[in-house]
Parts: sequence; C-alpha cells; structure tokens
Amino acid sequence: MNDAVDRITIWVQTLRPRTLPAAVGPVLLGQMLVVPGHFSWLTAVLCLLCALALQLAVNLANDLFDGLSGVDQPDRLGPTRALQAGWLSATELRAGLAVTLGIAVVTGLWLVLFGHWLLWALGGLAVFGVLGYSGGRRPYANRGLGEVAVWLFFGPVAVLGSLLAQQSPITREAVAAGILVGMPVAAILVVNNLRDRHTDARAGKLTLAVRLGTVATRRLFALLTLGPLAVTAPVALPSWAWGTWGLTGLAALGLICEMQRRDGAALNALLGLTALYSLALALWLWLRLVVAAG
Repeated sequence: MNDAVDRITIWVQTLRPRTLPAAVGPVLLGQMLVVPGHFSWLTAVLCLLCALALQLAVNLANDLFDGLSGVDQPDRLGPTRALQAGWLSATELRAGLAVTLGIAVVTGLWLVLFGHWLLWALGGLAVFGVLGYSGGRRPYANRGLGEVAVWLFFGPVAVLGSLLAQQSPITREAVAAGILVGMPVAAILVVNNLRDRHTDARAGKLTLAVRLGTVATRRLFALLTLGPLAVTAPVALPSWAWGTWGLTGLAALGLICEMQRRDGAALNALLGLTALYSLALALWLWLRLVVAAG
C-alpha cells in the first residue's frame, strides 16, 4: 500500500497541480464572454478539460525533455523533477505525456467537430506548443520565446478559442480580454526563468531572464502583473468596481515586492501565488468588461 501511495504522490508532484489556476482562468474568462444564446455547458466543460490536460502535458514534457537534454542538474533550484531525481523513468514520463495529450486531443476533437473550423489550426498549434517548448532539436524556450508563447496560448488562444468552440461571435471585449489575461500567466514563467537563469545559461538555454538580466526581468514581471490592471482602471464605474480593482492591485504589488527581494529557491513560492493571481485577474477582467460595463 505504501508503495502505491508513494507512486501516486510522485505523479501528483510531477504533474504540478499548483500551475492549474493558470489554465483555468483564461478558459473561464472566455466562457463568461460567450454571447448569450451560444453557451453550452458541455462545450464549456470540454474546453476546461482540454486546457487542463494541455497544462499537465506541458509539465510532463518539461520534466522529460529538460532531463534528457541535461538542463536539469543536481544543483537545480526549482521543485524536484522526477526524471532528474530518478523517481520516474523516461518511459514512464513518455506514457504520462501520451495520456495527457490523448485527453487533450479527444476533448479537442469534439470541440473541433462541433465548433468553428479555425479550431483545427489552434489545436495543432497547441500540440506544437506543448512538444516544442523544451523538446526537439531547437526548443523555442531556449531562444527566449517561452514567455511570448505562454502569453499567446494562455491569452488570445484560450479566450478566443473558447468563443470559437461555442460558435460565439468574437467581440472587442473578448479580444481585449485575450490580450490582457495571458500577461500574468507569462509572469509565472518569468519567475521560473529568473530563478534558473544561472543554470540555464550554463546549459546554453537562452531564456529571456538570461538575455535581459536580473533588473530588466524583474521589471518585466511588474509590467505583466500590473499592466492589465493599469489599462482596465474602472473609470466612471460603481464604487464596488474600484474596491475589487484595488484589492487585485494590492495582490499584484505584493507579488512585485516579493519578486524584488527574493532570489534563487526562495522564488519557488511565487510560482503558485502568481498562478492564483492570474485566476484573480481573469475574474476581475470579467467584472470589468461584462458586469460593470454592462
């Protein structure tokens, strides 16, 4: 029994469930922006399952490919990787990756068949995003494109893809929401890459943190967390909107302060907190763009 429990614990840790709020927020926001008369609960649930499966697949792919490429070394500062620690073999991680990607493909096929034809392109792009981030001969994360890709997939693709799945018209509010909601999700990767900048540079992984340096990377984090709030200030809206905006802003400022004073392994705690903040920002954008404005 203990062995079985230990294996479950290892798989849960490897899947990194603390990152899941980052996948939930953009999809929920997209579903809440669906034009009345187009919403389907089944489609909404499938969109969420597909997003969660893709996020879990990304986590497994990073563990597998970074371990195989030698990026992960014994002095790694982030949460322990399963392949690096010897908890799981490459074969087991490949099997887990196949399962999570399989769930994403099955749910995605339903959405494609009953949604807009553009979902074919978005689905293929998403699979490439999972496998190409740290896998293949030239992973795009090694060229400083990780944050851009995260913003794209967890911003415009997640929000507008949700509307396309529901065959809902794409509104200006949805486009704005897609641009803004992906920014704090990209900030999660900024934290990760700042923590790993020294080991990444040694391994030849030229992330944005390696390219920009410490000061500019911390400024980028501040921009990605506070930027969406700055452009959605609730001008001429009820007092409760100002209160909600202010509370969200205080959370962002707290994260920025912690980002300024922490380094190395101490940044690990900010990963989950920034993921939760991205979910809070998604809810604020819904309030700002739909409830307060309507």
